[in-house]
Amino acid sequence: MSVTLTFFPTGLSIQGKEGDTVLDSALDGGIPLPHECGGNCACTTCHIRIERGGELLSPPEEVELDRLSSAEGLSPFSRLGCQAILIGAGEIVVTVLET
Repeated sequence: MSVTLTFFPTGLSIQGKEGDTVLDSALDGGIPLPHECGGNCACTTCHIRIERGGELLSPPEEVELDRLSSAEGLSPFSRLGCQAILIGAGEIVVTVLET
């Protein structure tokens, strides 16, 4: 199943695959998404805000929530791109946040 991901502030859209993370999809699609720890949930550089389509992502696990608690600009719609797994077809809109 295909998922369309649109990244702001660039407005670029790519196709992702169910089972991939937002980070993996971004990198595969040529979208720059910082990930200093290599996508291992050890930093917050891949911090994103879900604008639409959050129901198409896996729910956050405790380790992600713990890591996010130290992220700058935290909101109820914050996720780490390395932990948010695409679980359904549709459209997801995210904003890449400054770290």
